[in-house]
Amino acid sequence: MTKDEAIALGFNPLPHFTITGALIYDLGRDRHLSLGCVGEANEMIWICSSDHKDPKKITDLICIHNFDHDGLLTEEKLKAILTALTWPKNTK
Repeated sequence: MTKDEAIALGFNPLPHFTITGALIYDLGRDRHLSLGCVGEANEMIWICSSDHKDPKKITDLICIHNFDHDGLLTEEKLKAILTALTWPKNTK
């Protein structure tokens, strides 16, 4: 999986530097996916919940993919995650 492939699926780079080079996918309702270290040995995906009044403040997060346990992310797995979290709206 590459950053360009993730961007083609709807992820967007953050406007500021992060150590993980995070890409964000807006899920609506103050939630987003954060994809970090794409294609590297520290690759991870977090589902994050933001404070309704301050979207920069993360209130909850759950790791749903971690390289150490799950290996490298594939495009098929990322599409399955997106489908599961956005169905029926997302039909890509």
